[in-house]
Amino acid sequence: MKKIFIILFTLLFTNTIQSQISTEHQLKQANKAAVTWFNNLNIQYTNSKGETCNNYPQAYSDLSYEIKNRFDSLDWVLGVEQMMISFGDFAGRKEVSRQFRSNWEGTDFAGRLPDGYYAIFQYESKYKNTINHSEQLILHQDHRSKWRILDFSYDFSEGTDFKD
Repeated sequence: MKKIFIILFTLLFTNTIQSQISTEHQLKQANKAAVTWFNNLNIQYTNSKGETCNNYPQAYSDLSYEIKNRFDSLDWVLGVEQMMISFGDFAGRKEVSRQFRSNWEGTDFAGRLPDGYYAIFQYESKYKNTINHSEQLILHQDHRSKWRILDFSYDFSEGTDFKD
């Protein structure tokens, strides 16, 4: 009886540790995708002609298929460009929290999103034209286990230089 208890306890403990490692690994992979997406959103570069450009089309390509089916790429890029002009120059972002989910039971998303792997990141961000700017990014794994952006939401107060 003692041996059975020890074996069951060991199996349960090992399974819990592996699950925790897997969750941390998934969040680490999702974070890489989130950082890349935000870099495409916030960092400008100079092309070979000396023109300052953004990388919004690449940010669009990292969106989930669900989002791409709802928005034309040109409309999305134009909307993001206007949003970023309103926000003003990007001055930094700090991750506040991260969470891994495999279902949405008990949340507002229950029944609207299928079970799968999801990562939710909360940030405090700084832009020239906004105050108390917070952002949330929800990512999910597609059918090829690639993390993609499912939702980007934000909340802020308008600063004195905010442009509507």
